[in-house]
Amino acid sequence: MSRSVAVVGAGLAGVATAYELAALGCRVQVFERGGSVAERASFASSALLCPFLPGLDANPPPAPLAWRWRRWRASRQGGQGASALAALSQFGLARTAELRHALGLDDEAADGLLLALADGKRMAAAQARLEGWQALGLQVELLDADEARRREPGLSGEAALAGALALGGGGAGNARLFAQQLRHQAQRLGAGFRFHTTVRAITTEGAAVTLRHEYTPPPEAPARDLGTAEREASDTQPLAVGVQDERFDAVVLCNGLDAPALLGRRLPLAALHESSVTAPLRVLEAHPDLGPRAGWIDGDRGLSVARIGQRVRVTGGLAVTSAGGRTIPDFEALHRGLQHWFPGSVLHQQVQQGQSRRAVTPDGLPVLGSAGRAGVWLNLSPGGRGWGVAAGAARWLAQQITGQPNALDLTTLGPQRLD
Repeated sequence: MSRSVAVVGAGLAGVATAYELAALGCRVQVFERGGSVAERASFASSALLCPFLPGLDANPPPAPLAWRWRRWRASRQGGQGASALAALSQFGLARTAELRHALGLDDEAADGLLLALADGKRMAAAQARLEGWQALGLQVELLDADEARRREPGLSGEAALAGALALGGGGAGNARLFAQQLRHQAQRLGAGFRFHTTVRAITTEGAAVTLRHEYTPPPEAPARDLGTAEREASDTQPLAVGVQDERFDAVVLCNGLDAPALLGRRLPLAALHESSVTAPLRVLEAHPDLGPRAGWIDGDRGLSVARIGQRVRVTGGLAVTSAGGRTIPDFEALHRGLQHWFPGSVLHQQVQQGQSRRAVTPDGLPVLGSAGRAGVWLNLSPGGRGWGVAAGAARWLAQQITGQPNALDLTTLGPQRLD
């Protein structure tokens, strides 16, 4: 008999987890308090698919003093978790490519990812780390400025550039579009999605897990004739009014900052805010190379530029606050960064602005694995730089839940490290 598994949260992590569980024969039910998939952290986040390179982020985002102290302490505890994330990111990129090919997913993908090295000092630092990255199985190539500009001919000739790192397997894609299409593939395998449904509590008894949930539609939701209305698969299905209890063999929490309340234990999570601007690519016959061909990272400015279809998305402005904190996004800084690297490449009159918020741990690594309660699992904060880890984390976790073999040892990414 197949296992019944509840997934809480329908962001990219939740949808990918639901698909992987259903593909391994589980009966899956997803609970999401919003009205659709990928409405929050996955909505307008970075479009990059990027391998994780340990030691790459020398400039962590601004954070409260207490969090900076926690972050410093976490950095002193060794690099086993970073090595595990490097392996997971490679697995995630491979799994993303496999899903795209096998399922015919079209998420406006673009292959290729370069990381800018503005001067000789940064070139030397990258050269010193290159052998270590390659020893981890990462495909990293050091390019001079001429080769970097050949691969990204839209780069400004006036921007200072000593060279770039070419990150093998990296690229860009629309995470929300990927999640929407993968959701329909999960439904084809029997997975159910309950939107506007809030999970109130989780209790465990023996090997069973009980979810207490409640249908919580927004007050402005229009009334519908449920007997005659024709529904698409994407429609929200009205549920019974009031609190409901439902039993499952396992539950996976993919709901980020809301997970500790359901888990019944404290986790050292903060909110990582990211701002974005998305604009149509300017198309000029005389200048065919405007804008990026794929993905471009400027670590000094803390921003990334990505091509998604006929649009360009710039993300950055990372900042850490308390779980309930807020920040004021600096969209102008993103426009300035885009103009610095790819001048005149977009139609600024049609720009869309966004801000996402996701959970982050002091060491910046995901929380993946058993929660320490029978039948309860965690898949939190798989983002990092872009969304390349998400598919790999979901696949690995689904294999753990169903007892399938997997060569990756990701025990260092479990929640026990946060105790």
